[in-house]
Amino acid sequence: MKTPQHRHGDRVIWHLGRASYQSRRLIRRHLADAGAKTQHYHVLASLADDGDATQSALADRIVFDRSDLVTLLDELGELEYVVRRTDPADRRRNIVAITPKGEAALAEMDKLIYAAEVELLAPLSAAERKTLLALLGRLDQE
Repeated sequence: MKTPQHRHGDRVIWHLGRASYQSRRLIRRHLADAGAKTQHYHVLASLADDGDATQSALADRIVFDRSDLVTLLDELGELEYVVRRTDPADRRRNIVAITPKGEAALAEMDKLIYAAEVELLAPLSAAERKTLLALLGRLDQE
C-alpha cells in the first residue's frame, strides 16, 4: 500500500506512526483469524513474563481499565487460560495466574505475532531488518 502524501511525509515520526499502525493492524488480523484477541494476549503475556498478580496490579501493568479487565478475565477463565484465587493476605482481592493451557495458547499467539512481523517486514532484506531492529532499540530508551 502506498503511503498517502502528508505534510509530515518526509519526517521519521510520521513513518514510525504509520508502521506502528500497520503492525497493530496485522497483529489484530492474525490473532482474529485464529479466534484470539490482542487484549487476551496482553494479559497472558504479562502473567507469563511478570508472574501472578492481583487484578488491580495486572490492570496497571498492561495499562487497562480495571472494570474492563474483569470481563477479559472472565473470558480467559472460561477458556481455562487463567485462574483467579483469593489473596490469602486480603480476602477482598483476587490473584490471577496463567494456567498450562494459557501458556500453550500464548505460545500459539506468539507464532501468530511472528507471522504478522514477517508480513510487515517482507519488503526488507535480512540485513535491513537487523539494522531496523538495532535502530529502533536505540530509540526505545526511557
